[in-house]
Amino acid sequence: MEDMTYPDSYKDTATESLKIPPHSVEAEQSVLGGLMLDNSSWDKVADLLVEQDFYRRDHQLIFRAVAQLFEQSLPVDVITLAEFHDKRGELDQVGELAYLGMLARNTPSAANIGAYSAIVRERSVLRQLIQVGSAISNVAFNPEG
Repeated sequence: MEDMTYPDSYKDTATESLKIPPHSVEAEQSVLGGLMLDNSSWDKVADLLVEQDFYRRDHQLIFRAVAQLFEQSLPVDVITLAEFHDKRGELDQVGELAYLGMLARNTPSAANIGAYSAIVRERSVLRQLIQVGSAISNVAFNPEG
C-alpha cells in the first residue's frame, strides 16, 4: 500500500493551534512526592525550581507550600501540607488529602529527585521560550511603529 504524505499546506491549522505546552506531570508529581518522603532532598531542589516552573496550578500551590514550610523549618509531609492548604482555603484546589497522599504513595523514593527537578525545569524553560517566541511573532504581525 502506498504511503500517503501531505504537504504542509494540508495541515489542520485549528488543531495545530491547540498544542499543549511542554510539561511532565509525572516529573512534577515525583518532585513533590519526593520532597514529602525525604525532607533533606529540599537542598537538591531549592536552587533549581521555583513555583512557576510547575505547569499545573495545583502543583504550583503545593510547591509554594513546601517552600514556605521549609523556610519556617517545619516538616513537610501529607498532613502538614494538607493543614497548610486547609488554613488558606486551598485544600480543594490541591486535590484534598487524597491527592497529597497519592503523590507520596506513588513516588518510590526521593533518590532521583535531582533528575526529576531537571525535567521540570527544562520543560519550564521550553514554555518560556514558546511565550517569548509568540510575543515576538505578535509584534512582527502587529507593528506599532
